[in-house]
Amino acid sequence: MLKIFRDNLKYLSWILWLVIAIFVVFVFVDFGGGLSGTGGPRSAAATVGREEVTYREFEREYRRLENQYRQAFGAQFTPELADQLKLPLQALERLIDQKLLLVEAERLGLGTTDAEVREAILGIPGLQDAAGNFVGAATYQQFLRVNGLDTREFEESVRQELLLGKLQAIVAAGVTIPDAEVERAYRAQAERASIRFVQMPASRFQTEVQSLTPGELEAHFTAHREEYRLPAQRAVDYLLVDSMKLRSQLTFDAAELERYYAEHRADFAEPEQVRARHILLKVDDQRSALQAEREMAAIRARLDAGESFEALATELSEDPGSKSRGGDLGYFARGRMIREFEEAAFGAAVDSLVGPVRTSFGYHLIQVLDRREAGQRPFADVEPQVRARLAGERADEAAERQAEQLRQRIESERLASEEQWKSLADGDSVSFLSTPPFGRDDVVPGIGRGTAFSSSAFGLDSGKISPVVKIPRGFAVLRVREVREPRLPELAEVEARVRAAVTREKMLARAARELAAARDRMAAGRTLDEIASQLDLTVESSGEFVRGGTIAGLGAVREVADAAMALEAGQIGGPIETPSGAVLFEVVARTRFDPEAFAAEREATRASLQRDEVNRLLGAILDQKKREQKVNYDRPLLEQFGLLGDKSQRSS
Repeated sequence: MLKIFRDNLKYLSWILWLVIAIFVVFVFVDFGGGLSGTGGPRSAAATVGREEVTYREFEREYRRLENQYRQAFGAQFTPELADQLKLPLQALERLIDQKLLLVEAERLGLGTTDAEVREAILGIPGLQDAAGNFVGAATYQQFLRVNGLDTREFEESVRQELLLGKLQAIVAAGVTIPDAEVERAYRAQAERASIRFVQMPASRFQTEVQSLTPGELEAHFTAHREEYRLPAQRAVDYLLVDSMKLRSQLTFDAAELERYYAEHRADFAEPEQVRARHILLKVDDQRSALQAEREMAAIRARLDAGESFEALATELSEDPGSKSRGGDLGYFARGRMIREFEEAAFGAAVDSLVGPVRTSFGYHLIQVLDRREAGQRPFADVEPQVRARLAGERADEAAERQAEQLRQRIESERLASEEQWKSLADGDSVSFLSTPPFGRDDVVPGIGRGTAFSSSAFGLDSGKISPVVKIPRGFAVLRVREVREPRLPELAEVEARVRAAVTREKMLARAARELAAARDRMAAGRTLDEIASQLDLTVESSGEFVRGGTIAGLGAVREVADAAMALEAGQIGGPIETPSGAVLFEVVARTRFDPEAFAAEREATRASLQRDEVNRLLGAILDQKKREQKVNYDRPLLEQFGLLGDKSQRSS
């Protein structure tokens, strides 16, 4: 305990209370039961070697991340965006990284004293009064209790942050950025250009380069043979127990279905929902907010006069997703729509008209059509879903069990030949299948890329059999039929790839020749616009870009960016081959390196580069620690958030 927080009681003003409340709620607020039931007797959301990431830590980090994104995106932060960002996984990974860095700090002998922790906490603005003095132990204790924390827990979190800061400082102390690197980085951002350009697509000449001679193929293959080196490959035989076929054979009586429903009632609960339709008028460069309000008032007057909402939505709404349905959005629960729209819809009575409601999209008129109260969906309504879920679970269980029985039989009876494996197929739910040779990262026909099937195949010696493996169609037992080591192929093995490469080369060369001739005509006085018209191309403008940066309309084509930086405004560049064709351009504007501006920004640039290098080194430390320390994720937690496919190492 830090004794200073027991001394000298003082009271907070309401402003200081607000500052501290914001700080604590932002960092430490819990889910409020949102994950109750995920842990049960479990205490760890993940383990890192001997360290644990507790559910309590995970919940707080998850909410902290959610608050960060909500502040950054505002009304655009939707449940769909949260799913795309995979916030639970981000939270877990951040906490795992923190544990690993703390392990490294401990290895280096770093530590923090009570005095350092005390100073850090006293430096928090919300814990100081107007004179800069500590606000008092009683108030400090009270605000920790309100937020579900004890003193030890809070002080330990501060101690860890200080320890991580010391680790970062040690790493930073070893980072020196030379002057030449500072200038190079500054030039990369300060030097800019903008161009007008035409793109000649290589695909335009596809029909002209279809006939390739054996000599062309052989010459290309000989010159580039190393590029066609084949990786290690496996060819696999496997027995598949097909879950879908087993599923079609299952039948259930009403009692079984009702029992499953009763055991999984929470899965079939339904939140409060409303059904609504709307008319949207966007506010953008073409329509101001005042114009939208006036137009919406006119639409509302037409509705009040008796016109059909559905007809007006079909005619006038600018929501492409619902316009064709007369504005009907169907039933939706809270959290599906942006806040202003949701509050209006859930706050209105059925059959009422609400609006105009302003959101970040524009103005809405909303008609509430129906409301469903939160509650349990009756068994009769969800019987098909209950039947489908039960059948899926039972079929998977039966398929996995049958595959394990096959595996045990193969081992006990020493069934090794192809004929013996084929004899185990029953022509119904069990099939004998073979793969062509495939690499570790190749797509396996009927299986996919980067699956447990491939991992298992590359973990087996030739002739050995695998544990039961889950694949899309069911469960499999596999053996490696053939092992192919990395090697240089013969032309016949990769002829399709060689043919495609030669065809692409010839198409690109043809596109470049066309633009080279066009450049000659520009040198004789033609303009880029005239050239574009002759070639049936469009002149595009890039806007400003930096050296090596992305060019609007072209993407990250470094050769074009570098060529533009070597020219002055008004000069012509190209043709330059790109992944899709060739480019001819003229420089519109050019900003060059300014030594005086660089002198003013030199140290800020150096500091930015140093931060980047420190982050790179910390990342390297984390990569090394993850190789040394086994990281496991709690399977129920991953299942809850639909993240099982994102992690290969999981605890059960």
